[in-house]
Amino acid sequence: MFLVVCATEFEMQALTNRINPRQDKWVALVTGVGLVETALSLSRFLEQQKNIGEIQAVLDFGVAGAYLREDKKSGDLLEICLAEQESFGDFGICHADHIEPLAEDLIHRTSYKLDAGLLDKAEALLLKESLTVKRGNFITVCGVSGTKHRGDILCSQYDGFCENMEGAAVARVCEAFNLPLLEMRTISNFVEDRDLTKWKLKDACELAGKAAAILLRGLTDE
Repeated sequence: MFLVVCATEFEMQALTNRINPRQDKWVALVTGVGLVETALSLSRFLEQQKNIGEIQAVLDFGVAGAYLREDKKSGDLLEICLAEQESFGDFGICHADHIEPLAEDLIHRTSYKLDAGLLDKAEALLLKESLTVKRGNFITVCGVSGTKHRGDILCSQYDGFCENMEGAAVARVCEAFNLPLLEMRTISNFVEDRDLTKWKLKDACELAGKAAAILLRGLTDE
C-alpha cells in the first residue's frame, strides 16, 4: 500500500478525480502547506497506524517552481519532474549572496537522497505514457522565492532544479519511519521576479494529478 501525500485539497482533487483511494492499494493524506504542517501531519498519521508495515512507500506529489538555469537542467512550464534529492534550502543564515547552513551539531542533515529504485520505475511508467520527464535536485524553502536573485542563489548553492515547500520535511519523516519516498512535481511557474500572470497553477495541478494516477496504477499493480 502507498501513502500518497500532497499539500492542498486542490492538488489531491486532481488525483482523486482520476482514481479513487483503495485501502489495499493507496491512502491519501493532505498535509497542509509548508514544512511544519507537513512534518506534523505526516508524523501524526504514521504514529497512529496500527499496521504501519503495510505501507510500502510514500508518494509525495504537487507543483513546484523551476529555477532559471543556463544549462539543459532547467525545467519548463508544465513539465513533470522527479526528485533525486531533497534539500532544506533556506534553513540557516540567509546572507545576501548565499545561505549559510547551521552547525552540523545543531541539525540532523540538510539533504536527503530519495529511493533510486522507485525513481527508475516512476520514470519508466511516465515515459511509457509518452510524457516528458526530468530528474534533478529539489529544494524545499520556508518562503517561496519572489525574486530571480534569490532563486539563483538557491539554484547555485544546491545545484537545484526546482523549489517547493514540503518535500524535505516528507523526506525527513520518511527516513525516521524507514519508508521509501518517491516525489513527483509539475512545474507551475519559473522562479523569477514574481509575476502571477505567468503562472500555470491550475494546469500544473491537473497534470500532477494525471501523472500521480499513472504512477499509482503502475506501482500498485506489481
